[in-house]
Amino acid sequence: MEKFDLENFPISESAKKMLSYVSDGFYDESYVGKWLFQVMGAEYDKILEIVEDLPAQYFPETATWGLMYHEIKWGLPVRMNLSHEERRRQIYLKRDYRTPMTPWQIERYLVDATDFEVHVADINDPGEYGFVSSHPNMFKVYFVGEETLDTKRVFEIIDGLKQSHTTYKVQDRINLSIEHLKNAMRLRNVCLHISISHCDEYKVSSMLKLHFKVEVPREKVNISVETKRNVIRYNGQRKYDGTTTYNAMIRKEIIE
Repeated sequence: MEKFDLENFPISESAKKMLSYVSDGFYDESYVGKWLFQVMGAEYDKILEIVEDLPAQYFPETATWGLMYHEIKWGLPVRMNLSHEERRRQIYLKRDYRTPMTPWQIERYLVDATDFEVHVADINDPGEYGFVSSHPNMFKVYFVGEETLDTKRVFEIIDGLKQSHTTYKVQDRINLSIEHLKNAMRLRNVCLHISISHCDEYKVSSMLKLHFKVEVPREKVNISVETKRNVIRYNGQRKYDGTTTYNAMIRKEIIE
């Protein structure tokens, strides 16, 4: 028979509360009596757990076993085979599709649909990337992330969300941060690769910006930034037959 500490039994919180209503000394040494309270208390503990968890089931953001009721409410199939997060995402898309589509609402919807960081800028809010609208009815959607953006699906979603009189642009951004603590840093062979699977008309533009932050030590030092472009090295690999424009640029700036 399993041994246990009779004085620290029962362990059910509800059983302890019920036992507190009994006169001291009545069940202190009763093995059977304490087990009866433990069995009854365990049932009450389970009921109490369900009742306390009910408020979390009212909203799909926190629901667990209650997700099936949200799926039924929005006409979705009950997918017990999916994770809670996947089921919540389907509910979000169904629930938010017909809400008033402000830029903030479009951002939230696209975040749920793509898992990208999303920013929507328009004439009223140019956003952190400084969008300049050429027309009051134009807005721009920025997707920030390192994964592959499904542009075809994104266009279909935005076309279904936006107001009919508005037009938009989409930009897929990747923000890279490089920290270099040595005296010199050189970036070589920076390549951009763009793959378009299907579209009727597509405009592609690429831009590389380098932002340098220099922390100057207390002692006075001379710091310079040197920019080079198309610097030709005479290593025998190029033919000087007029087919190449050698517009080299070397610029050096002194930072006080």
